[in-house]
Parts: sequence; C-alpha cells; structure tokens
Amino acid sequence: MEPTALLIELTHRYSEPHRRYHDLRHIADMLCKGGELALSDEQVMAIWFHDAVYVPGSKTNEADSAVLAVERLTAAGWSPARVKVVEQIVLDTCGHVPSIEASAKVLDLDLSTLGGSWESYERNGRNIREEFANISEDDWNAGRGAWLEGMISRERLFWTPWGEPLEAEARANLKRDLELLQAGQ
Repeated sequence: MEPTALLIELTHRYSEPHRRYHDLRHIADMLCKGGELALSDEQVMAIWFHDAVYVPGSKTNEADSAVLAVERLTAAGWSPARVKVVEQIVLDTCGHVPSIEASAKVLDLDLSTLGGSWESYERNGRNIREEFANISEDDWNAGRGAWLEGMISRERLFWTPWGEPLEAEARANLKRDLELLQAGQ
C-alpha cells in the first residue's frame, strides 16, 4: 500500500461523522506533543492506528485497530518486526499499561488530555459523551463512573518523564469528574 493512500484512508477513518473526540484533532494533538519525544516511525504509526477502528461501546476497537495496522503496514512493505511493534503499541492502548518500552510514550500522549485544564478535560468529556449519544444517561453514568474509578485506582497513569508532571492534574480532574457524577451533576 502506498503511503499516501494509507494516510488518506486513516484520515477518512478519523473523519467519520460519529467521532467527536477520537478524531483527527486527537491524532494531531498526540503528534504535536510527540514532537518533544523523538518518536520512532513505529510510534508515529501506532498513534495513527490506535483509534483507526472506533465504534463507541465496542470492546474490540483496539484489537480491530491492531489487525488493521498489521494488514496495512504489511501491505506497505514494513518488516514483520516493525509491524509487530506497532501492533503491540496499539494493543497496549486498550489498558494503557505498556507491555513493551515503545508503548510508554504513546500511552502518555494518548492520556495527556486528562492532565490538561479542567475546561479542556470537561470539553473532551462532552465530546466523548456525544460519541455515545445512543447510550442512555443512566448507562452512560454507570460506565463513566466505573471507568473513572478504575483510572483513579491505578498506581500510575503516566509512564515517561514527559508524562509524570501530568499525573497530579490528571488525578485531580478524574476525581472532580467522579465527584460531580456522584453528585448528579
């Protein structure tokens, strides 16, 4: 597969009408922030592929995105070893725990918006809610609450020296969000 055709396909995927957060802005944000991190080509491609398949509520988005990455990068002539790195990084975005060193930077970039301002965090949350517009408010709140509690209970959210300074603000945002959710706001 020609690189231009691949980029066009991925751009179309991230421009699907149901996407409000998991869209090109998310990819651009990660790539711009990643400029500080000397990302490898494998990490850049993992950023592009990590949400390439995105069906709100699906439990297989990351696995499906990893399969797509393997198919497209193999067709583009990437070596099996390099494809395997991209595949594993994409799979690691499911639980946001790196199983290989190359995943750490991408995972930190993916979650970096958690450590932004409250206004930015809140806007991103509204955009994600719009992606789940077909889910009832009760189901959304239950799922959101479980996700927030899971993130808060983690020993760490970020894995690199770049991401570590985001930890405190991310935790404050997550806790505030959970408190507001529990208060019915």
